[in-house]
Amino acid sequence: MARPALLAILFAVLAGPALGADIASPKADAVAVTIYRDGPADTERLRDVEADDTQGLAMVVEQRSVDLPAGRSRVKFQGVADGIIPESAAVEGLPGAVVERDFDYDLLGPGAILKRFVGRSVRIVRTNPKTGKATEETAILRSGPGGIVLDIAGRIEALHCSGGPEKLVFDEVPADLADKPTLSALVDVPAAGRYTVRVSYLTVRLDWSADYVARMSRDGRSLALSGWITLANRSSMNFANAPTAVVAGNLSRVEVELPEVSTPTVDLECWPLGTTHDARALAAAMPPPPPPPPMVMMAPAMAARAEVSDLVVTAARRVEETRLGDYHLYTLAEPTTVAARQTKQIQFLDQPSVKFEKVYVHQVYVDALDSDQASDPMPTEIQLRSENKADHGLGRGLPAGRLQIRAPGPDGREGYAGSCPLERDVAVGEPIEIKCGAASAVLVTQRAVKATESRRGERTHRHVEIEVTVTNAKDEPATVEIRHMRDGAVALRVSGESARHGLKSGDPNWRFDVGANAEQTLTYAVDYDVPN
Repeated sequence: MARPALLAILFAVLAGPALGADIASPKADAVAVTIYRDGPADTERLRDVEADDTQGLAMVVEQRSVDLPAGRSRVKFQGVADGIIPESAAVEGLPGAVVERDFDYDLLGPGAILKRFVGRSVRIVRTNPKTGKATEETAILRSGPGGIVLDIAGRIEALHCSGGPEKLVFDEVPADLADKPTLSALVDVPAAGRYTVRVSYLTVRLDWSADYVARMSRDGRSLALSGWITLANRSSMNFANAPTAVVAGNLSRVEVELPEVSTPTVDLECWPLGTTHDARALAAAMPPPPPPPPMVMMAPAMAARAEVSDLVVTAARRVEETRLGDYHLYTLAEPTTVAARQTKQIQFLDQPSVKFEKVYVHQVYVDALDSDQASDPMPTEIQLRSENKADHGLGRGLPAGRLQIRAPGPDGREGYAGSCPLERDVAVGEPIEIKCGAASAVLVTQRAVKATESRRGERTHRHVEIEVTVTNAKDEPATVEIRHMRDGAVALRVSGESARHGLKSGDPNWRFDVGANAEQTLTYAVDYDVPN
């Protein structure tokens, strides 16, 4: 074979298949969103996180239709979420292979344009503040965007040093700048045609929480419970009419580092450190000029740094609960729209009569006992208890969140009675225990009546006799639980008691009622060992 022919084959192998024209997919035909809870199960964290963080996580699935030629081409999926985790992206539905993926995060903006025009010709338009006449000159941009320096017919000048309004005009937009985040895929397609493509990826800046309002009945034995899912979208992408689901559970995550979806900052100061005349002082002596028109439209990622300010509350919507591996998946029965920079609340629970009981709990720790005298009165902890069953008025999965408690007052009007955390996701059939702060009307004093110990090999044996007095200053009886905490004790047993105990999480537990405006004393003894 002749040498030129060999070289032609070699160049063809090195070059690979010819790359066709770029194919743009401006937007998705349909979008579905699954949002994972990222952090403590309360709404406060949704307000505290800044707009450019990497908290919050969602799986976005887009359906797009693209017309592709045969062979290799680059498909640009425009308008993906600005918080996309590029390495998580998957493109499915093509008959050929996806050769490579790119995330184009250099967005159209003043700084990005200036950066690309360094060394190239631009036009500078200056307006005389006295006459209003505009003049135009051609210049070479020597530096920018950190400090804009121009070469005008051999004169080196900085922008905004003339004392009057100035603006730069660019004759074209650089081809490598996008006006919105874009995911590109290099694909090989065996035959031309219209294809339906499924693009899926993880993105940050979407989060959710659960919130509840509990209205107590007048008899204190039931409550009306409503639940709301709060969706927070801190990104600049609109998820319009999208099937939406949220996932409850403690998700395992590795912290991500995202490419910065932004444009360089533009410094419009005159020459630094007073090396030439002060254009601002000169401008102050002249009549105020009209503001110059903007150079380019603000990029979406720059606008995204505004605060989340839009709150939307919807009517009740049915939410279907299913399992997603080890997690609970709550799917909205109807598609919803979560706009950019928006927080939306959707009601998912409305149970008019949930049976519950209020219990006043005190935990006894041996090391905190004083053998000389009784302790100062200590408040008990209020706990609301129920079971997540249909016969208790529930029977629905409850994601962890926060309850706002409301109770009827003596005049019949409803009042705010505190905020309590639902600390874990509660599946159907499980007990519910909500801790609601301290009760100053049900107090406890405690002391060690007697304490002895003896050495037994590698352990020390202890015998402690304990007295706990409960005072109820309420006008109604109070159900009280006294729980003795093992706290590292070995082989603990109750060796004497004035009332029979049960067990709670393996700890001895006494439950009894204390009458209105009354007090009651519990005495018991425990024997246990501790390592020497």
